[in-house]
Amino acid sequence: MEELNKTRGGARAGSGRKKGGKNQGEHKTGRIVISCLESEVTMIKLRASEAGKTVSQFIIDLVKNR
Repeated sequence: MEELNKTRGGARAGSGRKKGGKNQGEHKTGRIVISCLESEVTMIKLRASEAGKTVSQFIIDLVKNR
């Protein structure tokens, strides 16, 4: 039975979170939730899409550029 336990579970090669990533060194540290009208949500999503950005990145860029 001890042999069986050695072959199941535990750390396997290639398992787990990969090192690095596209934002290596940058970590998300917070979350902001806002309330707005459905028409405003639609407008924000449309403008973010037109800019080729996610909604989050679109809003962050707007705030940083003020």
